[in-house]
Amino acid sequence: MKRQEGNEKVVLYCRVSTDEQAKEGVSLDEQRTRLKAYCVAMGWKVEAEEIIDDGYSAKDMDRPGLKRLISQVESGTVSRVLVTKLDRLSRRLLDLLTLIDVFAHHEVSFVSTSESFDTETPSGRLTLQVLGAVAEFERERIRERVVDNMVHAAKSGKWLTQHPYGYRLVEKQLVVHDSEADVVKRVYDMFLNQGMGYFAIAKQLNEEGLSSRQGKQWSNRSVKLMLTNPVYKGTLAWNRTDSSKKKRKTKEEGEWIMIPNALPVIINKEIWDKVNEKISGKPQIPPRAKSSPHLLGGLLKCGKCGSSMSICWSGWPKRHRVYRCSAYKNYGTCDSKPYRADKVEGWFIEGLKNLVDSVDQTIREVVISQVHDQNVQKQEQKLRNAKGRYERKVEAYTAGLIELSDLMEEKRRFDEEIGRSGELQGSFDEDAVNKVLAGLRERYTSFSESVGVLPIPELKKLLHIIVSKVVLLRDSDIEISLVI
Repeated sequence: MKRQEGNEKVVLYCRVSTDEQAKEGVSLDEQRTRLKAYCVAMGWKVEAEEIIDDGYSAKDMDRPGLKRLISQVESGTVSRVLVTKLDRLSRRLLDLLTLIDVFAHHEVSFVSTSESFDTETPSGRLTLQVLGAVAEFERERIRERVVDNMVHAAKSGKWLTQHPYGYRLVEKQLVVHDSEADVVKRVYDMFLNQGMGYFAIAKQLNEEGLSSRQGKQWSNRSVKLMLTNPVYKGTLAWNRTDSSKKKRKTKEEGEWIMIPNALPVIINKEIWDKVNEKISGKPQIPPRAKSSPHLLGGLLKCGKCGSSMSICWSGWPKRHRVYRCSAYKNYGTCDSKPYRADKVEGWFIEGLKNLVDSVDQTIREVVISQVHDQNVQKQEQKLRNAKGRYERKVEAYTAGLIELSDLMEEKRRFDEEIGRSGELQGSFDEDAVNKVLAGLRERYTSFSESVGVLPIPELKKLLHIIVSKVVLLRDSDIEISLVI
């Protein structure tokens, strides 16, 4: 709703965060006094309402007072919004510009008394964008210093958050809690050796009356988090996720802090690695399996429990090769039967041929999705680079090293990169998809022409280029995962 004629109410917005309470010049009383004096000096004989956010940070817009302010602006009952400093309203440029856009749409001017500008003027709007960038830059610098301190603590082996299940925290050091550690070992055994999935494990623990670290029932998610947490193999992992926004996002691996052998071990590293290979579906094929004289050695998985299937010998007096589930052979925990190796390899070759022949119909959508994701990742990297260049220009402008026109030119380039990112969301790169599909057919052709010609170890090198995993479900029923 546009502002109604005759509504001349001025809102005085004041905010302090907890860590600013003791700082000179930012107290709520000080802000009120300055804003009221400004109204008197400007001769505004109008109604003035105070909206206060006491103890709230300006890192986001989740503040009760700010929400009430926006609601009043949108209702058309406000003519001006006053603050003592720009960062009282927001320290994030994106949030700040969003608020200014809301004010402009409802014909409400925004005034900062310390910076002496009014958004009703073009120079005021330009200054606002520059100061907003500086305010956001200062906040990021503060955050970097905090993160640096936490990185130092993490590298010294100190635990920085709540203790995980199986441990207790004593003077910022993890110590093993024996009874919970036994449960952790059982969970890993149930998943790796007993063929139980997340749901079955959670159900078993709940039926036994065991509770999670938070005292709640176990769920699929809590079981998976336990199975994938590197703390249990003694590795300290920190800074893997960005929690600065509402939606947590995994950071790039180069930013992770991973310190092996820094914590008490509950799960042997070899067992932890096997569990996570099984979870990821991308096992690291041992060198011995790569050079074995059996075509599917290191690739074939049991359809019943997910364990690897290895070669055994059967029959007398004429012996023949069979693929048998290693969980049955080593632990007796799977009832999968043995399969003749020559038949399994025949089913596989036929299935691979049919899969690649029908590649356009079968996996085209998968390829489209993957190509799109790769393009998005590239554009996100370009956007991060553009943001970095812009922030460096903000720093240079703040230090007086460049002119305002240089900063605004960099801002224009940054905005263009943001626009390209938005355009990419709905785009479709037909040429890139066709190139991937053509490469897939070419790799299969090379493999199929080599069957019966090259020795098995050489043939497997070609096979590992196009196939990541093979699951034997039942007679002549095979699931093949391609490397796309």
